[in-house]
Amino acid sequence: MDKTSRYQNVLSSTRAALDGYSMEDIGKMATLSSILKSEFSEWIFCGFYRVVKQDLLEIGPYQGNVLACSHITFGQGVCGEAASERKTVIIDDVSTFPGYISCDDQTVSEIVVPIIKDGKLTAVLDIDGDRIGQFDTTDQDSLEKLVKLI
Repeated sequence: MDKTSRYQNVLSSTRAALDGYSMEDIGKMATLSSILKSEFSEWIFCGFYRVVKQDLLEIGPYQGNVLACSHITFGQGVCGEAASERKTVIIDDVSTFPGYISCDDQTVSEIVVPIIKDGKLTAVLDIDGDRIGQFDTTDQDSLEKLVKLI
């Protein structure tokens, strides 16, 4: 199955899981990270970092094969960059990213998508891959649509 079809499965599953329920954002994050990781089992890590105070991200719900970093300051690493810039960041090879924060030795590529609600950054979705160039505009477009469900 191609990547676009897999994302369509995630969108359908997520809508079905969230439809008709009043759920806090953290519950939505837990649901989405689980559905994404189930569909894309080859990913190393799929989870959220929540904004807990000005310029600081804290680990939220996630699925993965590695232990996550607990806190990331805005501007540091890929997550901090996406949070500071409030835009999606795709890194084909994390070893070439200045200031990369290594929480594990398996991650090779990364995509981070900011979540903006009512004009305010509330979290970022962080996904790590195990090969160079794993993420592209298909991932970006699909993930940007999915985080709007939160």
